[in-house]
Amino acid sequence: MDEYAHVEKRLSGKFRVRIWRNNTRYNVGTFATIGEAQRERDKFLALIDSGTAYTAHNGYRATGMRAERDIDSDNVYRRAIEQYDSILAIELKRQQQILEFDQSIVCLVFTADHHLGDPGTDIRRAFDEAELVMEMPNTYMVTVGDMSDNFVLEKLRYARDKSVLSIPDEVTLIRRYMKLIAPKWVIAVAGNHEFFQEVLIGYDFHRDQVATYAPHALYDSDDCRVVVSVAGTQFTGRIRHKWRGNSIYNDTQGIERAAKWDQDFMFGVGGHSHAAGLIREFNLAGTTGIAALCGSYERIDAYARRLGFAKANHSTAVAIVFDGEHGTMTGFSDLDVANHYMQSMELNA
Repeated sequence: MDEYAHVEKRLSGKFRVRIWRNNTRYNVGTFATIGEAQRERDKFLALIDSGTAYTAHNGYRATGMRAERDIDSDNVYRRAIEQYDSILAIELKRQQQILEFDQSIVCLVFTADHHLGDPGTDIRRAFDEAELVMEMPNTYMVTVGDMSDNFVLEKLRYARDKSVLSIPDEVTLIRRYMKLIAPKWVIAVAGNHEFFQEVLIGYDFHRDQVATYAPHALYDSDDCRVVVSVAGTQFTGRIRHKWRGNSIYNDTQGIERAAKWDQDFMFGVGGHSHAAGLIREFNLAGTTGIAALCGSYERIDAYARRLGFAKANHSTAVAIVFDGEHGTMTGFSDLDVANHYMQSMELNA
């Protein structure tokens, strides 16, 4: 059959483009005007022709796809610029985050490493402490990662062998917990266990859960930098699940090292290590900084036992009280003591 490129007027008044080339028929489409049809016909012909013929080279001709082909570098450059600008806009938001409170004294409670669904997690304590925070005056919740076990990667599936709870069961517990803390949940930071799902499917499922139950909360998958403003006094903070650097003599060494090098936050909060729930003050270029390390609710930790981790202390949630009137921060590694302090401040207000 002879090759052709037809523009045909249909009964509807529109114009159809059909092309026969290389023993193949292409139905390009139907267009409102003849001018549009002709333009699309020419574009399609150019597409068919581009890179197909390599003639008169050393006595032979080849038809098909070649290594040397036209690339629209302007299009690639434009998409690269758009991608960077989009990421930059998100980063600028991260650098300008603020939590503002009108009260003169505010308590933030930090929890991490709940590992809901793990056989060794003290589920009663996790929910009891969350309920206590909901009752404490002028007190708010910050979660610092590893709320779930989330062993969905194939190489980690063995970790679920001794659990009676399925992944759907685990998600049910997480949603129950999120629903409980939602009214006072102000910041959520993900951990490495939340990241397992993103590795598997390329989607941040934890972000969706936070958006469902606490759309008002600040969220970061890795590293939340925030200014806590209490009655106009500002306290700069940084919250992340895992910090770089460790020491067998100082469990908060990673936080303190980052504060001393960067000098852009007054309090830092972490988790991940399952070592202890700690509050540690340290000298920060002539001022007093606070390093807060959350304890784990996974109280019977087969992984830690197998690798010989040091015994953890009994603390889980930790707290920092921000006094806007006096410009001070006071840390508590015992949630009950923090509660007594906030209750007494409420009575004396």
